[in-house]
Amino acid sequence: MNDPASLVADDKAALGAAHVRLLAQARHRVSLYLPIIESGVLDDDEALTELRRIATSGRQAQIRVLTHDAERAHREGHRLIALAQRLPTAITLRVPTEDAQLRYGSAFVVDHVSGFLFRPVATRYEARGSLGEPGETARLTAYFDDVWERAEPAWQIRPLGI
Repeated sequence: MNDPASLVADDKAALGAAHVRLLAQARHRVSLYLPIIESGVLDDDEALTELRRIATSGRQAQIRVLTHDAERAHREGHRLIALAQRLPTAITLRVPTEDAQLRYGSAFVVDHVSGFLFRPVATRYEARGSLGEPGETARLTAYFDDVWERAEPAWQIRPLGI
């Protein structure tokens, strides 16, 4: 019997659906570790609607994104970057600076309560996760927080405002 809280993906469409399920559960905070912010991942209408909902959910709203190449995502016009530019108080991007962190090859999203989606290889669509696993969510959040504290703001994506 399948666990209704389980998240599994083995292709792009399933990964998109898993992201939307996880984001729909989130209230005010999510963290995304995306070494590569690639086209087709977290830039469809459903995912962006959920991210916008979280970002505008009130004073506690916080979406943090760690990526290794924000400039490339910006140059390629990823819609997550555009959303971050429109909602800069709620959506923040940072870039790790330490070599060990820049070699990190997995990707994950956590909702800070009990949900996570983990891709062992960030460039592949295979993922596993759960909507109800606070232990693994806490472990991934702790790793994210550690990297976040030492990362630098992704200044290259800021709108010029000219």
